[in-house]
Amino acid sequence: MWTFITALILGLGSASADQIEMYTGSGTDLQAVPSTQGGSPEFYLVAPGDTLWEITQAFLGNPYYWPRLWSINDYITNPHWIYPGNRIVFRMGSLIEPPSVELETERDGFSVDGLDFAEVEVECGPDIRFSDTIEADRYIAPAFLRRKRNLEVFGEVAKARSSSTMLSEDDLVYVRVDDPDAYECGDILSVFRRTKRKVRHPSIRRQKYGNLYKVVGELKVIHKYGDYLSATVRESYQELHRGDMVGPAMPITVELEVGPPTGDLEGQIVARMSQEQVLSSTGETVFIDRGRADGVRVGNTFYVVSRRDEVVDTRRPDPALPPSVVGRLVVVRVDDYSATAVVTDASRSIPVGAEIVTRMN
Repeated sequence: MWTFITALILGLGSASADQIEMYTGSGTDLQAVPSTQGGSPEFYLVAPGDTLWEITQAFLGNPYYWPRLWSINDYITNPHWIYPGNRIVFRMGSLIEPPSVELETERDGFSVDGLDFAEVEVECGPDIRFSDTIEADRYIAPAFLRRKRNLEVFGEVAKARSSSTMLSEDDLVYVRVDDPDAYECGDILSVFRRTKRKVRHPSIRRQKYGNLYKVVGELKVIHKYGDYLSATVRESYQELHRGDMVGPAMPITVELEVGPPTGDLEGQIVARMSQEQVLSSTGETVFIDRGRADGVRVGNTFYVVSRRDEVVDTRRPDPALPPSVVGRLVVVRVDDYSATAVVTDASRSIPVGAEIVTRMN
């Protein structure tokens, strides 16, 4: 059965009706249950607590293959959000009809159309994908790297009128600052907190980038009294807390058209915004070791490449292998020696330390 599912994921072979089964269960208790409808497509019924990580562990024997499963189910916009009642349907292909995958659910009659795979002729040359142009879209990067000595902090969210420990949009907060007279009604301030200390280069450990900070919201000053500024939460990207730092307004959104990389630069991803165990994927904020001093500008793009066999090279890539494109990112903020970027395309997980290039040889 393991070989059967692997062939299904890779789009190989075909299955007869007596091989078709339905999968159901949760976590490590996933079970195979014979289908009662001969000829129906093979599917897995998502149960409470299931994750793509656990489903991939059960079906493929290796949880690190979850990006492959996700990549052929790209209608799952966020791999961390799959719901009980969803059925991940696998329809085997043949020499005449290519394989397809679709997601079904009984919730409110909602269903997502299947993803069909078409055969294409393989071209000679480097393994390149994600070279198309994406129309202008809005990208959000609510995080930044900064050395402590270069961090501008005006004050902190000291108190709030809300009785909740978590603050959000429209809440009234009181910001303690050193010089309230330096601010006027209507001023916009950013709220941020440190999420990781002492970010270093993954290969050159002596190279330091400071701390990683996450922007959690935006305030609008409406009054000043004594040592306090009264402000309303104008926008929250996640919950705000008392004790969060307050500093100058920092734009975190940018609208860009994403094209194929140009130029001749290479580098590495040195950090990522998320602190979860899963690896970087489409839409996540990452940080690279190339900046203004290297000629990087907002809107520049990079290919993310891999040089590894995921079965053999489990510890480190093999530099002797040719690079294979596994993702693309676009730069949204530039500092002197680093830059903030958003992952726009990914065919598999992208770890810290991943190689980035602007030209494929």
